[in-house]
Order: sequence, then C-alpha cells, then structure tokens
Amino acid sequence: MNRIIIILVLFGQFVFAQNELQDQLSAHVHFLSDDRLEGRATGSDGERMALEYISSYFQEYGLESKGEEGFVQKFDFTLGKKAGITNALKINDEQIEIIAQYYPLIYSGNGSVNAIVEDVGYGIHAPGLYDDFASKKVLDGKVFAINVSSPDGIHPHSKYADYTDYQTRIKTAEAFGASAVIFYNQDENLDDPAFDLSMNVKAFDIPVVFLKERQIKTGDEIKLNVDLKQQNRTGHNVIAYINNGAEHTVVLGAHYDHLGWGESGGSLHRGDRAIHNGADDNASGVSLMLELAKAIKENNLANNNYLFIAFSGEELGLYGSKSFVKSATIDTARINYMLNFDMVGRLDEESTIAINGVGTSPLFAEKVTATKAGNLNIKTTESGMGPSDHASFYLANKPVLHFYTGNNPDYHKPSDDPHLINYPGMVQIFDYTFALLSDLDDEGKFEFTKTKDSDNKNAPRFSVTLGVVPDYMFDGEGMRIDGVTEGKPAHAAGLLPGDVVKQLGDIEITDMMAYMTALSKFKAGDKTLVKVERDKVILVFPIQF
Repeated sequence: MNRIIIILVLFGQFVFAQNELQDQLSAHVHFLSDDRLEGRATGSDGERMALEYISSYFQEYGLESKGEEGFVQKFDFTLGKKAGITNALKINDEQIEIIAQYYPLIYSGNGSVNAIVEDVGYGIHAPGLYDDFASKKVLDGKVFAINVSSPDGIHPHSKYADYTDYQTRIKTAEAFGASAVIFYNQDENLDDPAFDLSMNVKAFDIPVVFLKERQIKTGDEIKLNVDLKQQNRTGHNVIAYINNGAEHTVVLGAHYDHLGWGESGGSLHRGDRAIHNGADDNASGVSLMLELAKAIKENNLANNNYLFIAFSGEELGLYGSKSFVKSATIDTARINYMLNFDMVGRLDEESTIAINGVGTSPLFAEKVTATKAGNLNIKTTESGMGPSDHASFYLANKPVLHFYTGNNPDYHKPSDDPHLINYPGMVQIFDYTFALLSDLDDEGKFEFTKTKDSDNKNAPRFSVTLGVVPDYMFDGEGMRIDGVTEGKPAHAAGLLPGDVVKQLGDIEITDMMAYMTALSKFKAGDKTLVKVERDKVILVFPIQF
C-alpha cells in the first residue's frame, strides 16, 4: 500500500511539474508576442522590452551575463532609408505633394534638378527589338519621364521582360544623359511601385521618383529635390552563461526579433498595416530556450559550459548571429556545438518535429534518433545550412542542430498569435531536448562534418541558384558571399567565401536586388560568366546552372 502511495505522489509531482512548465512556456510566449511589443522589430522599442524580459529571466534562473554590457551585445546595421524634410517636386510651378501625389523610389540618388521633361515612352533601349531612343536627338540634362509598363504590358512572357525592371531602365536613362527620372503609370492592369524604402539597395547617381495619377509631358518644367537618409540602427543580442569550468561550451540559441509592423520586408500579409506578433516565429523558440537554461542550471549538466543567446536581426538576414560569430564574447574555438530553436510552437497532430543538421557531426547522427522521444515523430535532415541562425555557426565550422515544427498558414503574417501555439507539444519538445542534451553532455568534443545543402522553407524563388549564402550585412557595391554550398554551381566554378560578385552574365551586380534580377534571367543548364572581386583583384569564372 505504501508503495502505491509513493508512486501516486511521484506521479502527481510529475504532472504538477509538467503543468507548471507548460504554464511558464505559455507565459513567455504571451508576453513576447503581446501587441505592446509591436512585433519586436530589430532596434525598436519592442525589441528593448523583449530584451529586458529575457535578461530578467536569465538573471532569475541564476545565469551569468556574457554580453559586452551585462547580458547585451550590440551590433550596428543599416536598414534602408527614410525621406528627409527637403524633398520637393514642382511641375510648371505647381507644387506636388509628397506621398499623396509622388514619392522617391528606393533606387534614387540625392540631389536637386531644374530641367525640362522629355517623355521617353517605356524607356526601353533594345535595338532590333524596340527602341524608345532611336528618334530622340538632344537628351543630355533632361528629366526623363518613363511609363512603367511596356508595349505588351508587364507579365512573365513579355518579350520586353529583360528591359523593363526599374534598375535597367534607370541605368539606360543615365547612359542617355538623364538628370533625373520620373516614372508614371498609365496601365490599369499594373500596380504602382510601392513606396518602400526598407531595403538596402545601391542608389543611382540621379534622382528617381514615381508620379501618381497626374499627367506629365515633354516640355514640362521640373524642379525636383530628393533627400533620402540612410537609416543606421543598433540591434541587441541577449547572452547568458553557465560556467562549469569545462573545456568546451555548448551554445543554445533562438532569435527573438520579428517583423514589427511588416515595414522592413518579409511580411506575407496583404492588407492594412498590422502588428506581426510572431508567436511561433519565434517567441516559441525563445521560451523553450529560457526553460532549458533553467533546467540545465538546476540539474547540473556539468561536462560542458552552456551559452544561451537570444539573437536579434534574424529576420533581416541573420545579423545578430553573424555579429556574434565574428565578435564572440567567448573563445569560439571552445564551442562544441550549437542548437537552434526557430519555430517550435506548432507541433502537428502527428507530433512531427524536424531536426535539421544531423549530418554536421557523427555523434548527432547516432544520438538524435537514439534518445527517447516519447510521442514525437522526429524527421531529420543532414544539411547544416538553412534560413536561421544555426547557419552562421555552421559556416564557422561548428556542428549544429535546428529544431523546427514546420511552416504554417500564419507564417510571417499578423495572425501568428499565441492562442495558436501547441503548448503541450512544446512540453514534449522540451522533454526530448533536455534528454538529448543530457545524453550529449557526456560525449566530449564533437567532430564537425560539412554537409550537402538541402531544400528549406525560404529557398530562393528562382529556377536556378548559384548555391551561395549572401552576406546580408555587406553594404558595399556588389554581393559578397558568406558561404559556398558544396555540389552547387558556385562551388564547381571555384567561388569562395569573401568573394564579391560584381557581374553575372551581362548584368552588373550592384546589390542584392541586382543579384536577384540577374538570377531570374537564367534557367537550368545555362552557361555564363561570373565576375568577382577577390583580395582587390577582379577574377572571371565560367559557370553553369
């Protein structure tokens, strides 16, 4: 009888502990995805509120601070541009109202222009196919008015598609002597270009604006000033440490930033401006990491040190994790392996969780499936690459695992809210992960293994790819390579991390936008040349997609 009572008491304690854990995970998710944090955009007030919350729990759970300023590690970045107060446009002395009637485009240079308009049609220069400039005489110094459509409209099968992206038309206008470009739209089937200054795009040397719902014609007099200011911001990683005096350190990470109001790109929302709360992406991962930190501290997993990092800037291009790897607050040579929790809140009815990166160390391949998983259905992939913070560590030759419960209809939308999270499922993932960490704690130093790339949720939307990881923090001219995937075209051609792509085929690469435009021109099997800058030397490589 006494034995039965003991068993019932122990079972009751277990149930209480599991319920307490579920409640705490829920509390974390609800706070981090509350409207008050306004979507936790990197560098925002909402990010600061989340930072303080995460720091407070690291401190409550008895962890040491391991940032540069307490728990915090700062990193600087640029986030597009904003319109200054001196922007102005007059057409024949009529003042045109900014935003309501016109606006500068992200490609625009700064400067003032006082000149006469020349309407150059669609701004297409393609001798033998179509040429808006064939009959034009004196163009130097004029303001070019350009219709954003084409002779057969804008669609994927247009024979003018190679000549109608904005950058190509602005570059053509510059070549013919334009002092500025004013785009306009007379195609009722074509949306106006968005007033979106959020991207880091290489500007042209001339002002470029879009004129809304107003006629402009050859001979009009233009007075135009464009004033766009680079937005410099600071993001914040939150870093805590359990120092066991061990030789090696295990990193557990999760990004805590999200999309704010959707103003910085990445949103899949179509409709009125709204807060993107990011409950699954990635309040769920941060919540799991916080409770694992508490459990590791309380249960004395002592054969490794443990570093916990809440990354910011992930949604902008892994800014925070890249910054940490390049300016780590510990000796990176002592990092044993890294676990990344990104979107772990939507365990499905089959209890399926993806664990990516098992090929990055022989020990992972052995232990991930051997550890008792309860009701979890574990699906593994080998690749250490992916659109999340573990990629930064993989590129630094560290074994990584990425935990992920899969995409869902609310991904990158305002509807990613806390009531949709599967909290009992998160408890299952916690139990498995803690058991795995306990098993791995006794294994000593982990060997790193490079892997072949695999598909991921954010695979580029092109029919071809170079097989490189761009350095999204690079703000120079071109597209700098942060990593090269084995077995892909760039690897076969001999491109290396650190190379700056300057030209792909006939297209000059000035920034990420130009790079994506260039990729869209090719199909599988196409051969071309890629020009890169390596150690201040220009090199040309043949490449086949």
